[in-house]
Amino acid sequence: MDHPTRIAELVSAATRLPLLAVPLFPIVGVASADAAGLPWAALCLFSTSGLSLLYLAYLVRSGRVADPRKISQGERAGPLWVVAGLHSGGWMLVTLLGAPPELRAVLLSYALATLAFALLTPLLKVSLHAAGAAGTLVCLTAVFGPWGLLSAPLLPLVWWARTRLGRHTQPELALGALIGGGGTLLSFGLIG
Repeated sequence: MDHPTRIAELVSAATRLPLLAVPLFPIVGVASADAAGLPWAALCLFSTSGLSLLYLAYLVRSGRVADPRKISQGERAGPLWVVAGLHSGGWMLVTLLGAPPELRAVLLSYALATLAFALLTPLLKVSLHAAGAAGTLVCLTAVFGPWGLLSAPLLPLVWWARTRLGRHTQPELALGALIGGGGTLLSFGLIG
């Protein structure tokens, strides 16, 4: 494997949606409610990444998913519906408990994006990586204003990596970015 491909593999591994959530929720939690936002962030993180990864472990162990790093389009559809339900349930829980609005908006964006993926996956291959990078950019810009634009290089980096690895076409990446960024913008518009 050549050096650029190795870098693309590392970028791809580091920018999976559950991993992007690990710094995102605490950053937004602290920005929205100082240290009091950290427990809310932990609950949001568990509702998204935690439950999703536990469900993925179950799918791998039961043999429903062969390789968790390369889930085929055919293997994605059913699990995406379950994950959309988990994210939606998490959003309802943090909303009922009174979490800060910024964290509720981020969690709602995860639920909306996952619902869109579940609807589109039987028809199209959509880049979840591009969705995560675009959603992160929109979220950080909504929370921090122009300072959030410092995360902008993440999107072209993810775009390059997924293209380099041959995992997505340009339209698949664009659709993913549109879903992730658009869903996050909608979520902040609804809750903000």
